[in-house]
Amino acid sequence: MLRRARRLLRAALALSVVLCFPTQTALCHGPEDSCTSRFGVGVNPAYGDIADYPVGQLHIGWYSNWGTTLVPLCPGGMEYAQVIRVSPTSYPPDWANIAQIIAANPEALWIIGNEPECISQDNRTPTEYATIYHECYTFIKEHDPTAQVAIGGVVVPTPLRREWLDHVLAAYQTAYGEPMPIDVWNIHVQILQEKRGSWGCGIPAGLSHDEGELYTIMDNADPQIFIRLVQDFRQWLADQGEQGKPLIISEFGVLMPSEYLGYGDRVAGDIVVMNFMSQVFDFLRVASDESTGYPKDEAHLVQRWLWYSLNEPYYDFETQTGMNGALFEANDPTQLTVLGQHWKRYMDAIIDRGYQLYIPLHFPAFTQEQP
Repeated sequence: MLRRARRLLRAALALSVVLCFPTQTALCHGPEDSCTSRFGVGVNPAYGDIADYPVGQLHIGWYSNWGTTLVPLCPGGMEYAQVIRVSPTSYPPDWANIAQIIAANPEALWIIGNEPECISQDNRTPTEYATIYHECYTFIKEHDPTAQVAIGGVVVPTPLRREWLDHVLAAYQTAYGEPMPIDVWNIHVQILQEKRGSWGCGIPAGLSHDEGELYTIMDNADPQIFIRLVQDFRQWLADQGEQGKPLIISEFGVLMPSEYLGYGDRVAGDIVVMNFMSQVFDFLRVASDESTGYPKDEAHLVQRWLWYSLNEPYYDFETQTGMNGALFEANDPTQLTVLGQHWKRYMDAIIDRGYQLYIPLHFPAFTQEQP
């Protein structure tokens, strides 16, 4: 009976994946070879650089390795996002080095921090982060007024983490007498439990709560939760008077091992992840809302997004290291994983069916006026 149930589950999930391939089309607003530029990946530098992988077949438009680079590797013309880490052990950076990077990369996108509220990442209170952001923003703009500065992405934009952002904005206003100058809004959407002292992403630094959203392991791959989180965050931006700013998602994916999602069956779990990927990509490509979306991008809710990851090894149950989501095999950088093969099929379908919607990483036309 269990085997029969698994076969039925696999068949049903496989059908849902097939039916989730893109069907919508849009006009291209840029170079033909950049029409998939909204799609990006995270590259873990501990396991290789972007150029170590045959990424051309995946039609990737941009990437991040959660660091800063003087001369970024840009195979196929893809774009690179600079990230200044702000944890107590990594901040302040070598400002002379940062100045050189700014000079060598005009008009770059600079992300200030990586999950700055998360105690296991950059671990900053709202007041600390407001001060650090001001220092970074001022330094970057003094050296390149055309650069664009993005806030660090919270792990997941829940009410609890929006509260942390409320405190950041208030702390900045109090300290500097003006609203926090954010060129590009940025979030992560890693659907993880918020509970003090438990698995997941914990409680934001500086907040006294003991729990927030108590997501389950299965929720980690729920596309409807993802969609609701993004919609709610765009509403929050509108409520803050920030609707006229672009929004990027600089990290999302399914971190939980497929065995967990498939009730012990990795194949079934991989199908769950592929279904999540397809449904979320379909949403991100076409989702728009005149009341909350970005006015200068046909009211699209999200301007660019980044999958985690290109190359982190799959979870090792013995050492409890690694994550799910890699597009290339850890032991053979020339071979796509099952998820990488699905990514390729999805992107090939976009191109074959004429979906062409270009938006540059720099958002050059979008900083002149803010509604």
